[in-house]
Amino acid sequence: MSKTDSIKLSMLGLPVIKTVDDFSNITHISKYTIYQLSKHADKYYKTYTIPKKSGKLRTISQPNKKLKGLQSWILVNILNKLRVSSSCKGFEKGSSTADNVKPHKGATAILTLDLKDFFLTIKRNQIYSIFKTIGYNTIISAILTKLCTFEGALPQGSPCSPKLANLSAWTLDIRIQGYVGKRGITYTRYADDMSFSALSPSKIVKIIPMITSIITNENFEVNPAKTRIAGPARAKKVTGLIITDDKYRIGKQKYKELRSKIYHLTLPDEQANIRLLHEVNGWLAYLNSIDKKRLHKAHEYIAELVAKHPTTLIARLHKGTPRGIPGYHRAACL
Repeated sequence: MSKTDSIKLSMLGLPVIKTVDDFSNITHISKYTIYQLSKHADKYYKTYTIPKKSGKLRTISQPNKKLKGLQSWILVNILNKLRVSSSCKGFEKGSSTADNVKPHKGATAILTLDLKDFFLTIKRNQIYSIFKTIGYNTIISAILTKLCTFEGALPQGSPCSPKLANLSAWTLDIRIQGYVGKRGITYTRYADDMSFSALSPSKIVKIIPMITSIITNENFEVNPAKTRIAGPARAKKVTGLIITDDKYRIGKQKYKELRSKIYHLTLPDEQANIRLLHEVNGWLAYLNSIDKKRLHKAHEYIAELVAKHPTTLIARLHKGTPRGIPGYHRAACL
């Protein structure tokens, strides 16, 4: 590692790691363990599938506890100290779906695109380039890359993947922003969801061929089944939120689904379903930051059910901050 690279890392606030000994000392993990985890990283994953809303299956590659711990160290001490593009609104500390929606308020037309297999599209050589560019030498960049990839790409299940995906999409974001910005079009990206808005529907339609070309040129792929254009007469949706006039809400369908989950907390078969209780509380916390009107309606509905079913699980939902629920944490539930 050159002196220049060391200075670059220090200026970015990143740990200076020149050798495997340095890496071992700073992480308090033995050289042998680092070698095993990086050399044979693919062996330390458990792969399984979960159903998507579309009915298709999503593949999750979950690292084991030891590898995940080292990946978490890389995320906190290296990746989270790196900036993403200003258009990127997802998977960043302190960001939410609301941050992705706000720039589009007041728009007459909105175009939404979805990047197909976002994580799997990002290959090992792109991840290596990130670590090499910020100042790590060939050996350390290779080790970090092996620790963060699975079967040659970003795994969906690693704590590092969202941040690395955002960093990999830096050029994509900059090129798209440069193209649409001068045309009076607003662009944001929340993970694989890309949103474009303007006051003129015709502007939105005209940019599609060039945007698709840029995406392809940057080695990503558009999922045509999820391309959507909403004009003045159609509901405008961005990352699951409905934009109406100068406001944004979760929409009738999402609220209907939440009411159904709340009601299930009164059913005899659901009285041991703590997971559902956590999920409903996550929704209430989300509504508190997104949609106060429907939060109030949800609390009224909960109060009605508690009055009718005072001894069921529904009674453990309290207005405001949830209490008495082990392991409660706030979560976005879109």
